[in-house]
Amino acid sequence: MKDPHKVIIHPKITEKAVRLIEEENKLVFVVSHDSNKKEIKRAVETLFEVEVDKVNIQITPKAEKRAFVKLSPEHNADEIAARLGVF
Repeated sequence: MKDPHKVIIHPKITEKAVRLIEEENKLVFVVSHDSNKKEIKRAVETLFEVEVDKVNIQITPKAEKRAFVKLSPEHNADEIAARLGVF
């Protein structure tokens, strides 16, 4: 198992990311290029003690790998974002 701190590099804070937090209970992270969905899910669950429903990955034109992490309904993305210093 990879170190969760090496899988998740940092949270992505944009207007779209804030909208996703508020409306869809999703968090956006920049992740390492060699990580897959299962590793990202395990890292988020380990670091933030939440349950993850789904992970989607996007690679940007600038070669940045982003993970869109949807949390289960009993967990709130707003609280995690506040712990990360987004709000």
